[in-house]
Amino acid sequence: MERVTLFGWLDFEGKDVTSILRGATHLIAPTYEEPGCIHYVWTADPVQEGRMWVFEEWESVQALTDHLAGPLYRQMADYLFASGMTGAEVDKYRVVQKQGVYDGEGAPRADFF
Repeated sequence: MERVTLFGWLDFEGKDVTSILRGATHLIAPTYEEPGCIHYVWTADPVQEGRMWVFEEWESVQALTDHLAGPLYRQMADYLFASGMTGAEVDKYRVVQKQGVYDGEGAPRADFF
């Protein structure tokens, strides 16, 4: 089964992203309980004001499909738009190989070994 990773940003120009995220915890927390959800992380950019980052990892395309068709996704999308989202770019990636950055001796490696 291929995992699917989503990564991207959402902008809220002139808004307090930390407050927006706090207001979404009731939608973020239960998403972790959805079948196939591995990671569902939303965070404020520490440098760029008004920018939020999203990282999601799903066990399969079907798990992501089910999430996107479900009520938590729709409620989150509605919440983000109502909070004043001014732009977004979130991409999905098909994960065909996954490996730690550090090898058995603790050295960081860019190649797949």
